[in-house]
Amino acid sequence: MAKTGEREVRLHDPYHRALSALSGFAGEGRFGAGTPLVVTTLARDLGLSPTPVREALARLAGEGVIDHWPGRGYFAPGLATADIVELYDYHQRLVLWAVEAPVAGEVPIMDHAGASVVDRLERVFAGAAERSGNRVLMRAQRQAAARLRPVRLAEAAVAPLAADELECLERLLGDEEGSRFREAVIRYHEGRLKLVSSIASAIRRSGESIVQI
Repeated sequence: MAKTGEREVRLHDPYHRALSALSGFAGEGRFGAGTPLVVTTLARDLGLSPTPVREALARLAGEGVIDHWPGRGYFAPGLATADIVELYDYHQRLVLWAVEAPVAGEVPIMDHAGASVVDRLERVFAGAAERSGNRVLMRAQRQAAARLRPVRLAEAAVAPLAADELECLERLLGDEEGSRFREAVIRYHEGRLKLVSSIASAIRRSGESIVQI
């Protein structure tokens, strides 16, 4: 864990400032789907030079949070109906892989204080990956969750997850056999897939670029 001094240095470091801001904007869905992310414009709006912004965009592209098209630049990921279907399917496969893997760690303690429904949901799935102890799987799940976050925010507006379904997922995460949690994970994703058209429409309506905010 980083020491307090190290965290303070990062807080004032231009690269980490850019990375924190841009990852936050991406996660909040503030970049309209397919929006070009122009380095000079972002740098001006963030009050930074282009270099740390470019480095932060490269990092986010490497993690799959945004898209990089060589020769054309950086773009917010497209989130058409087919893209959302593929993201949900990919995420479900990762979580089920974690459920079926031998348990190598303890179930993380869930602290719900001040957490939104989206945050709690993400913690459940991250907890499943962490329990597997597989670092490659944990990284893949984090990347998929980052890409899915704008979708989940739109999902929460279109059809909020029922409290009992969320509580069921949280409770079953500790199921030693994993079979009931597996069933709950499948139910969740199947339910979301039925709403993809509505979610995609909500994203198109609400998408705004950082320039417009």
